[in-house]
Amino acid sequence: MSVFSALRFALAALLCTCALQAQAAITCQVTSSGFTSVYSETIATANDTTGSYTVTCTRGLTTDPITFAYTLQANNGLNAIAPPTNRAAATGGGQNRINYELYRTSPGTGAWNNTTATAFAGTVNFGTATTMNASDSKPFYARITALQNVKASTFTDTVTMTLFNSTGTVQMDTGTFPVTIINTASCQFTAPPGTITFDYISFQTTAATTNTPYSVRCTSGVSYTPTLNAAGGTVLALPYTLTLSNPAAVAANGLPQSYTINGSIAADLSGTCSVATCTSLPQTHTLTITY
Repeated sequence: MSVFSALRFALAALLCTCALQAQAAITCQVTSSGFTSVYSETIATANDTTGSYTVTCTRGLTTDPITFAYTLQANNGLNAIAPPTNRAAATGGGQNRINYELYRTSPGTGAWNNTTATAFAGTVNFGTATTMNASDSKPFYARITALQNVKASTFTDTVTMTLFNSTGTVQMDTGTFPVTIINTASCQFTAPPGTITFDYISFQTTAATTNTPYSVRCTSGVSYTPTLNAAGGTVLALPYTLTLSNPAAVAANGLPQSYTINGSIAADLSGTCSVATCTSLPQTHTLTITY
């Protein structure tokens, strides 16, 4: 081999080495611990929860850029329906699902989804040329819509995040986070009982009866029982009784269920009234829903 040829070979090898070194780049990964929310389906306002994610990047060379701009998308989880809606599933599967959505800006604003338009945009800033590792963290928001008719259970889902460069053309990493939504057993009066008013004439030949309606909404599948603190009382020397239209245990269906409290005063009673018409002082009774 001539001296000229040897030098040319060495130069080519040197050029190859330099080209390989120039390929060192920034690598990144995305992580999140997800979110857990305790939900009550009888509350009329949406349930909002905050989570966060972290993008951690490493520079391969001190000559790599000291900033890295990224976008971060999120899919609709494992149980999505169309149009794109996140759903968490109860243990055992089936159709028992609870809907939720993810947002970037605030609860209900700036959907976080799996398109460029609905992705997070952020920047990892290393600060100096000698800093090789840096991260960027941002909050995200989850909203569970109100008054969903689902069973009392723990609902879970897994959301996949995909990390891209700033233009969304190069995929850098994927990561997942867990979703846990605990739907608590609860009951509420959707229409509370009102006042029971008796109209009674001394020695009337038929019993005086009246009632007041009420309705209860409990979490689907919950068993509940209504009870009164007393079965009656006495007003103006007239004993009265109170009964429930359905005193037995009830299986809730997640919708308002209607009942009555019934009042009765027996016939042929005199009562005590020294004038033409008497009005008694009100008496208070308590209706309790046990579940």
